[in-house]
Amino acid sequence: MPPIRSVSLAAIVVAGLLPGTAGADIAAPWGFEVDLSFSQAAASKLQALKEGIVIAAYYSGEPAPGAEEHADQIGMIDLGEDRTERDGEPATVAIPGKGDIETRLHWVKDGEPLVNINVYSARRSGPDNLLDCDVYDGPLKAIAGSATKIGCKLIGE
Repeated sequence: MPPIRSVSLAAIVVAGLLPGTAGADIAAPWGFEVDLSFSQAAASKLQALKEGIVIAAYYSGEPAPGAEEHADQIGMIDLGEDRTERDGEPATVAIPGKGDIETRLHWVKDGEPLVNINVYSARRSGPDNLLDCDVYDGPLKAIAGSATKIGCKLIGE
């Protein structure tokens, strides 16, 4: 049986173990939130079309010495992804941070996973993406347990 560790109240809140907390759906230790906002034009268009959005988080890492054979075609260790589809409204959305991080983290240099967050329209109303959204591309530990702001506007706006 593993030893029992003490946990601070702040860690419990970040892990989402207390009901009603902002991070209620964030999985420790890699979960995070995306704080979505939309320009007035984008919000109006999404609402008029009843269009949804997709939040895609792609996890990767630089290969640790000796793990290069597990790298993909661009030389990175693929740690999986999380995709969340929802209505196209401003919201703070919990992303669990699951992917295949835990099962492949030993192949990643210094155990430091990276994440690339993209947001785009769900294409319910047509075949094309309607949105031009901010992107986060960096260390997962920099945003784990917190909210990252992503703003969206219409393409060409």
